[in-house]
Amino acid sequence: MKYYLLRDDLELPSRWFLGDIRNVDNWDFSDPAPYVMEPAIYTLDVYRKGTAMDYTATEAFAVPVLSRKAKDALSGLPEIDEPYYHTVLEPVNVEGMPVEQDYFVMIIETQIDCVDEVRSDFQKYEVNDPVRPDRAGEYRSFFNLVVDPEKIGDHHIFRLKRHLGSIIVSEEVKRRFENAGVTGAVFESVNGDGQTVA
Repeated sequence: MKYYLLRDDLELPSRWFLGDIRNVDNWDFSDPAPYVMEPAIYTLDVYRKGTAMDYTATEAFAVPVLSRKAKDALSGLPEIDEPYYHTVLEPVNVEGMPVEQDYFVMIIETQIDCVDEVRSDFQKYEVNDPVRPDRAGEYRSFFNLVVDPEKIGDHHIFRLKRHLGSIIVSEEVKRRFENAGVTGAVFESVNGDGQTVA
């Protein structure tokens, strides 16, 4: 199976930009373990008005926000459905502009350490890093990210361990989003083939 880095389309003309989710530490959405995120209806603000997208990441912590269309496209995946339920979609109220669909915060609990370090090009935080010594050994940035599918198993949606801002999805997620006409999602190949697919 092939895998892709999922991000939102920053080049989409006249797109909206979403701010933080209110009354909660937004970092908890990136690293919910060992926390148990209580079921809730969250509220977020539109940072800049524009065309609503089916897939968007919030400004500060890149929390994924999905429309009803995008949520429905994922229905039936093991991560989304019980008993696995490792990716939770909680309702979110969008404030600041009218929307035509329901929206949901995607809380991804699964983290997998699967970087193919031989084929990837990256920097790590060093011991005694002057800015973030607490993150020694974690990935600072990637110039070319390649994952090892042997370490992924049958997962379809997960965060990259030691670089939690990276959301990786399978080709099945990509196919479902494309078939549903989900807007805003960009898929960057992490298979070592150098392809970027919008």
